[in-house]
Amino acid sequence: MKIAKRDIALVLVIFGLIAAFCGYKFFLSPDLEEVDKEKSAQADLQVKIDEVKAREAEVKNMEKEMQTWQVEIANAIKPFHSRYLYEDGIMYMNNLENQKDAEGDDAFGVRIRTYNVAETNYTNTVEGQGAFAGTTYRAGNLTYSYDYTIRGYDDLKKFINYIISEKDGSGVKSLDSMTFAVVPSEEEFKGNIVMTVYAVTDGNNPYEPQDLSEVEQQIENNSIFGNLGEDAQ
Repeated sequence: MKIAKRDIALVLVIFGLIAAFCGYKFFLSPDLEEVDKEKSAQADLQVKIDEVKAREAEVKNMEKEMQTWQVEIANAIKPFHSRYLYEDGIMYMNNLENQKDAEGDDAFGVRIRTYNVAETNYTNTVEGQGAFAGTTYRAGNLTYSYDYTIRGYDDLKKFINYIISEKDGSGVKSLDSMTFAVVPSEEEFKGNIVMTVYAVTDGNNPYEPQDLSEVEQQIENNSIFGNLGEDAQ
């Protein structure tokens, strides 16, 4: 039986196709499946990389915000003193009395007859976390209460403005209550003042003790330090 050349060619083509199919099925197909798996894995990895990049940008923004907060908190603490001792309260009263000698139109003459001052008691402590780790914040307050005598309405206004302005750098205080009685015959105001004094520290504003070495410490004519006499009136 003779096979035509055309049939031989057809058989060869069929065998070629079968061989190609077997090669794809048993050799190339598994490799392609691995390639597809690898592509899928890379796609998943790219998604995770994109998520990390997005979070990295968020972290950078948060770090910038933290740095801003650090500056804001440090600036907010600056007006506060870290603590107060009894000497600080007494010297504050003395400073009020010494305003009679101040230059300019803001001078006023006040006498502090009796007073009650305290020392700082820290009531709040916060341990810094994150960007604030290693910093301990402490806050507390105390009370100044004193009886005063001042002559004239103008001096009374200057006295109040001085207390609430905090321009003397003696720390942050609030004027909680103030009473006064008018003595028309003497043109004087007499009363009592209660103030809350606030202390805040982050450990970077150490307490600075008062220098009392040159302060005359005596009581004459109802004045805390020495005799104010007619100059206070």
